[in-house]
Amino acid sequence: MLSVIEFCEEISQKLKWLSGHMAECEWDIYIDMLSENYPAIRKELSEMREQFWNSDKVGTRVILYSDPSRKEHKFCNVDGVDQLKEEYTELYDPAQECWKQLKSRIFRVTFSHLIQEPFLIDDVFESHLFFASLTYQWGKSVMLENERVAIKAFIKSAELFDRCIGMSWFHVSVCTQKKLSLTRAKAGKKGGDSKAEVYRVIQDKLVYLINESVPEGGWKSKAAAVNTLIDPLWDFIKESNFDINNESKKYRIATMSQDALEDTIIKNWSRNIESVKLALDNTVTRKKKIN
Repeated sequence: MLSVIEFCEEISQKLKWLSGHMAECEWDIYIDMLSENYPAIRKELSEMREQFWNSDKVGTRVILYSDPSRKEHKFCNVDGVDQLKEEYTELYDPAQECWKQLKSRIFRVTFSHLIQEPFLIDDVFESHLFFASLTYQWGKSVMLENERVAIKAFIKSAELFDRCIGMSWFHVSVCTQKKLSLTRAKAGKKGGDSKAEVYRVIQDKLVYLINESVPEGGWKSKAAAVNTLIDPLWDFIKESNFDINNESKKYRIATMSQDALEDTIIKNWSRNIESVKLALDNTVTRKKKIN
């Protein structure tokens, strides 16, 4: 088994690994828990020291810490009172008494977050991290008094830190995937915005041609107008670089064809693009109804 010093060095290394992973994801908000000066942990250590080292049990004999189960054969009757047999007792040890309670509390709190509904991985991580750090600091505080108990605490701390490291690896992966998805979404939106800007240039040119080239008496129909204007509009598209914000966006319509554009104008733009719709409505001759 590792010595106390070796345990401290191993856990210290785990702290470095864990802090590195936490810095890569949203759990960096908990990184202060790794500090030996974290207020909540200092408070816990102080309260445990007060409770167990200043207990009324100091100097008394208690049931063996190595075999805490109560069995009838361990007791004898003295003057009508059941008392523990001497061989099953030992002097009260505040370190062992404190560790017994702390170990039970660690299991109770960390396990409760695993079975609660809804299951929240952040809560599981936070509770494991807190007790991993608390147990490590507690072990260091008692290792000169009771090295054996300190080692037990270090083993539990290492176990909890290992779980935290595993959870952080998973969370880093999740955060990376989220960032990638967000980047792709932004890129897609940017691409869509760029294409829309190019379309607006084409639509503005179409509106200009509709009004500029309208024959005397107006266009006979929307289809007739589009059919007449598609060639000059297409010439404009071929000649234009579509410079937007000092950058050519012509690649956004690289797959566009003249026939597809004509179809889009008639079926979509003439109905849904307000500027195009208004230009056609104002220049297309309305057929008079015959009574």
